Amino acid sequence: MTAGPELRLTFAEELDGSIRELISSLLRDWAIPGTETAKVTKLAGGASNINVRIDGEAESWALRLCMPDAERWGVDRAAAIQAMVNSSEIGVCPRLVAHKLPEGHYLSEFAVSQMLTKDMLRSQDLIPKVAETLRLLHTAPITGHDFSPFEDMRTFLELGAAEGAAQPAGLDANLARAVRVEALFKNRRAPRAFCHSDHVPQNWLWVDDAFKLVDWDYAGNGWIAFELASFACQAELTADETEYLLTSYDPEVDDGGRARVELMRFIAGVREATWAVMAEPILGGQTKPAEGWTYQGYAASNLAQAEAVVAHGFDELMSAARHVREGALI
Repeated sequence: MTAGPELRLTFAEELDGSIRELISSLLRDWAIPGTETAKVTKLAGGASNINVRIDGEAESWALRLCMPDAERWGVDRAAAIQAMVNSSEIGVCPRLVAHKLPEGHYLSEFAVSQMLTKDMLRSQDLIPKVAETLRLLHTAPITGHDFSPFEDMRTFLELGAAEGAAQPAGLDANLARAVRVEALFKNRRAPRAFCHSDHVPQNWLWVDDAFKLVDWDYAGNGWIAFELASFACQAELTADETEYLLTSYDPEVDDGGRARVELMRFIAGVREATWAVMAEPILGGQTKPAEGWTYQGYAASNLAQAEAVVAHGFDELMSAARHVREGALI
């Protein structure tokens, strides 16, 4: 996109002066073609980013404004942009219109959609659609950026400690188990693919009877077991619902695959808890993804899920997970 005349913008009251200036500057540089006036409103969601909707005369767009210090959040902005390009080519992501690096700000098409909720997932029997979407995503080209939930945990713990963040009870014991899980996955050929890696429900949009995913900050070459586990953890799937997801993804899934997903569900819970511990001192008084949501509550909920996995027999899961059958998908 090339520079053009400045848009006449109308901003929602909740967007302050500095955000308005940044939005105006970006849109001036990107020069949306065929648009002279636009209304800018804030979208729900986002913790370490700000999301806004821009309504022009004929089209609408979503703009993500990324917070600085991407390394703090375990994010590679360039890799995230490339992930959006790769996934949009197979229809799993809204089309990218413009972006700015190294900051990572980007503009994408705005699709009229319904954000996935846990009730919607169950009432509309959408678990097979989730599995279908992930199977499609995992065929996309790998960008070369590797994603590791274990590296994220270490980053979040160090940065949280630097901020004087208090650790939840029981975290140290779970971190010791995480070291063993990491060694297992590093020493087995568990299937990997291009993964999204951040499956909070608000990142799933239901558009024209199909899902599109947003927020590609953690996308890259990752373990498929973590991808499925991340969704199961964030959607709080029961044992039966998790089995439904796994058999929808791979009708031939075996006990080794099931065990790897359970172990990664444990990791997903611990990782999210460490993220919340790190983020709370920085964002606690500024932003939250939803009304009534707290960083402490989010950490506690995720640790509870992690500990539920342990309660079902950690050593037994480790033993089963070591067997990776020929042709395994998970």
